[in-house]
Amino acid sequence: MSTVELSNVTVERSEDGLATLQVEVAPETIRVTRERIIKEYSRRMRVPGFRPGHIPTNIVRRNVGDEAIAQAVSDELVPVAYQQALQQSDLLPMERAEVDQLTFDAFEGDKPLQFTARVVVRPAMELSELKGLSATRPVVETTDADVDEALEQLRTEHTRLQDVEGRGAQEGDVISGTLQVYLDGTPRHEEPVRLRPFLLGESGSVPRIDEHLIGAELNEERRFNITYPSDFQDAELAGQIAEFAVTINALKERVLPEIDDAFAQSVGTEDVSTLRERLSEFVTQNREREARETVRTQVTQAATDATPVEVPARLVATRTQMRLTNLEHELTHRQSSLEQYLQETGKTREELEADLTSEVEVELHRELVLDEIARRENLETSNEEIEAYYRTLANMLEQPIEKVVEEFDVNGVRASIIRRKAVDFLVEHADITEEAR
Repeated sequence: MSTVELSNVTVERSEDGLATLQVEVAPETIRVTRERIIKEYSRRMRVPGFRPGHIPTNIVRRNVGDEAIAQAVSDELVPVAYQQALQQSDLLPMERAEVDQLTFDAFEGDKPLQFTARVVVRPAMELSELKGLSATRPVVETTDADVDEALEQLRTEHTRLQDVEGRGAQEGDVISGTLQVYLDGTPRHEEPVRLRPFLLGESGSVPRIDEHLIGAELNEERRFNITYPSDFQDAELAGQIAEFAVTINALKERVLPEIDDAFAQSVGTEDVSTLRERLSEFVTQNREREARETVRTQVTQAATDATPVEVPARLVATRTQMRLTNLEHELTHRQSSLEQYLQETGKTREELEADLTSEVEVELHRELVLDEIARRENLETSNEEIEAYYRTLANMLEQPIEKVVEEFDVNGVRASIIRRKAVDFLVEHADITEEAR
């Protein structure tokens, strides 16, 4: 069914971006749909004494059941009526609608089908002139020093770890262990917190514990007092003197490979000279890509800044909660917890949620602007482009394409491709100047 007759549509919009549609489908549409569905059942049924397609309505109703017929009528009418109501009201949904309060009698000829649909819709916005946005593209050049740095990084990536013997911990060693914090002799945690492996000297912990662990040996417990910063995120700890108890249960040193032809061959090249050439090409390609991304980021930000948008609060809340849930799942997978994460980052749960909310608001603002550019410029994507996207994603994730298709919704993929095209449009019409790094 392509269209239905709507007898009434009303829309109520709330400040959080939610639109509530009250939709009525005309009784005549219900009658026509019901009769067609009964006719289809009649063609499929086999009843002795009647030819398919000529079975009386009362016999079809008795065999199929009025409830099943009514369900088939509503399944056909509600989606079409909802889409027509959106078009009639000039609304663009941002998520799947919640449909409820469905009332109708499939066999009562003078009553409409009524339902309520609630959906977050795109806010109104006015795009300014987006051609000629300014951007600066870094000039790409690769020096011997850049290749030296890349070679050293490659060497570091091939570091092997070996157990430390005959000495205590030194800066640059990889250690892990457990941590307990005491305030006035009272432990902060029921059980000591597990410290994930970190480079001694680069733990990034607040307050800093590294210098207190220099010289510590395997299974040794080190106790020391540290004063928390006065502006520490956790108000209970800010400015407090705490006793730390750290036990090292793993102590390893890093062993770097020598840069010689043997090393070059181990990473797939003939000798050091060829390896340096490959690294130079690699660095140049990366910088070319970074330069392109710099331009894309600049023009996207410029377009976003030039287009004020009231981001739907309900959608912000939903996406923020989703992001928080994903973080908790990731931490659980890493055998950690949100409590440990908050302790390590020095944030409260409220501060973490506020940070995530800000990130989501910025992200949604950008998406809304790019979507509006795509709509204005009639940017679309093809099935071939979507298939290519899935293939690329499958290669990146090293997963079968069938699994990737299951995990990544096609509507999200389509939106991602179209937004990329919107950025392409901005770049194509931007005023780009080159500048040395």
